[in-house]
Amino acid sequence: MNNYKLGIIGAGNMSTAIQKGVLSSGLLSPSEIIVSDLSYDYLGRAKELGVQVTTDNDDVAASAEYVLFAVKPQAFPDIASLLKGKLTDKKIISIMAGVPIEKLVSSLDVQKICRVMPNTPCMVMSGMSALCFMNYDEEEKNFPRSVFSGMGDVIELPETKFDAVTSVSGSGPAYAYMFIDGMIKGGMNGGLTFEEAKKLTLATIVGGARMVENSEKPIERLIDAVCSKGGTTIQAVNYYRNANLTDIIAEGVDRCRARSIEMRSPSNDTFVSIYTDGACSGNPGPGGYCAILQSNGREKVISGGEKSTTNNRMELLAVIEALRSLTKKCIVEVHSDSAYVINAVNNDWLSGWKARGFHNVKNPDLWEKLASLIAAHEVRFVKVKGHSDDELNNRCDEIARKESQSFRSEE
Repeated sequence: MNNYKLGIIGAGNMSTAIQKGVLSSGLLSPSEIIVSDLSYDYLGRAKELGVQVTTDNDDVAASAEYVLFAVKPQAFPDIASLLKGKLTDKKIISIMAGVPIEKLVSSLDVQKICRVMPNTPCMVMSGMSALCFMNYDEEEKNFPRSVFSGMGDVIELPETKFDAVTSVSGSGPAYAYMFIDGMIKGGMNGGLTFEEAKKLTLATIVGGARMVENSEKPIERLIDAVCSKGGTTIQAVNYYRNANLTDIIAEGVDRCRARSIEMRSPSNDTFVSIYTDGACSGNPGPGGYCAILQSNGREKVISGGEKSTTNNRMELLAVIEALRSLTKKCIVEVHSDSAYVINAVNNDWLSGWKARGFHNVKNPDLWEKLASLIAAHEVRFVKVKGHSDDELNNRCDEIARKESQSFRSEE
């Protein structure tokens, strides 16, 4: 019997934020919530909010319609071993980082799961939460949506994008804090007090974010709008551009995402980073492709070409040959500067083409091969800027061009 709408296992900081959010929004009353934890100090905070508290997770499992796991991932296996089989008719919500839906299903023997990736600003009701559902019907989804909407904004995404979510919104507050810290220090260098610089910086960061949110202009245009030739802003902006600040930030996000993949990957699944590029002289004409694979400190280069082909076919063939070279199931991240390839996969055009047998699609033979190879692995595609400062992309480009030129020299 469900005496409570929401049961929360774990009473730490994020659990407290969730409790405050649903209570302040009016979504639930205190009598509709039960919270469990072994810490009497944490339970004391929950009790102050008026909710029911317990030290026994079984009480939550037996009496709540939605059971939310808000414990540290390393504590989950022990908790799950005692609850397995007791939650089969419950709707599960998990905010545990790095615990995928597949693990929740096998550990708890449950069918309905909502996995959520919130970030720490949820604790001040200005957070961002990504939600992914398994077997929830539309009406059931409304409750988790409302819970996390009460703490900020929400977005629904497939679980395959949760490593990227971790690297952007999950870890992102730390990046923002670092930039804020630098601005405050710069202000203090100019004679402002800490509090003066902090007030000016925070207002500017919040205002800038709202400008990006509400403007239809590209971010680069917004930057230029603040600059004037020979003025003050352009001095700082040019310094940041020369230092490749945006590329440095993007590289940090990439490293965070790679670590997220590494941490949640089963021990028998290998993570492989692949860079690809294609080139063609004439389009159609002689073409070449290259793929650079890196995994566990090792590197492999694959290249080739055709005497008469197109640039798009070479871009596709680079990815195909890279994936074809993998001898077992892997977790793969493909980096390409081809919008043709990236958009087809990330915008889910490929699924639609496959459903209609690749009819009326250019290069159907290659798309069919790519779809089959993607299905054999866990693959995500990342768009990179071509002909910039990306070392691996530039290496691929150089090798692909040489392959193309080798066919031209035979003419």
